[in-house]
Amino acid sequence: MTNFTREEINLIHKLWIHTCFGKGHMLIDNLVKGYPSHLKGQMKDDVNNLLRKNILVKKPTRHGYAVYINVEYRSMLERELKKHFNPL
Repeated sequence: MTNFTREEINLIHKLWIHTCFGKGHMLIDNLVKGYPSHLKGQMKDDVNNLLRKNILVKKPTRHGYAVYINVEYRSMLERELKKHFNPL
């Protein structure tokens, strides 16, 4: 089990709410929307960290790269999200 920063948990939660598993995906630029402009670079770094941990999967689209949650980690992520967001 890996430790997640608060920002990583927020990114995973946003993907979870929008049901981005496998076929459903979200562009990286849309994922970091809604965060203050001075944090967007850090948020993109957090997306890259989650990609390196294989928590997120990146796929190319016509509009840029999109990410979705790796289904293999779904149950582990659900437990982590329940710790931080109640109700999920």
